[in-house]
Amino acid sequence: MNGFFSKKTVVTILLAVLISLVLAILSAVSGGRISPASAVVNIISEPLQTLGASVSEYFSERSARALHYEDMKKENEELRRELSIIKEALREREAAEKENIQLRAALGIKEQNNSYVFESAEIVAKNDDNWSRSFIINKGKSAGINIDNCVITSEGMVGFVSEIGATWATVTAITDTTMEAAAIASRTRDVASAEGDFELMSEGKLRLSYLARDTQVLVGDVIETSGVGGLFPKGIVLGTVAEVKNETHGISKYAIIEPAVDLDHVNHVLVIKSFE
Repeated sequence: MNGFFSKKTVVTILLAVLISLVLAILSAVSGGRISPASAVVNIISEPLQTLGASVSEYFSERSARALHYEDMKKENEELRRELSIIKEALREREAAEKENIQLRAALGIKEQNNSYVFESAEIVAKNDDNWSRSFIINKGKSAGINIDNCVITSEGMVGFVSEIGATWATVTAITDTTMEAAAIASRTRDVASAEGDFELMSEGKLRLSYLARDTQVLVGDVIETSGVGGLFPKGIVLGTVAEVKNETHGISKYAIIEPAVDLDHVNHVLVIKSFE
């Protein structure tokens, strides 16, 4: 126990001597202007003041950054709103331009067919599965559209109206298996039937059936509606011949038709509401 107190006493004396030396040195350096007590206070307070200043500066910077971030966030949101408005305006302009193209095409077609009454429409949805091919347009009964109306573009036939509502209609594509139209080859005047085919539908093509065995129809010939039966107008281009093949029974031939209209990218159409 005595040894413990003796060690503690020695440490206390040494610490007191060290503090006295430090105070003496500080007093000598300051020329006696700083008291020992003040020197001790300065020694203790100076690091605390420095630390306080650093902490204050740190939080000031963080606060400034937070305010800057909020400003940038608001500016970013405003830019997003402006960009959305610009994109919508561009979409509306593009839609108007495409509609104008179709309307000009309608005027050109009408010059050759004065009896045609058109309704311009936009495709708003597409159905392309393993069993059918159709489109939804944004016009219907309220625009005077009816079932079986022929739907076209300036390039040719897209399909026909198969279902209808007040402000919408379903257009069955010419490649759909339910499609059937009396057709004729423009060059040779061979008459046949344009039909949707299950296997060809997946290729985006249709079939021209009941060609005579000695037909002169060739690859590249244009096929159009004949008007027979009165369902569709005469002279609407369906597409061009891609292949001519023999039927399995050998009595007649058939052709594979590539549609004139790119059905994958069509957006605006013309509905022929009436014709003579």
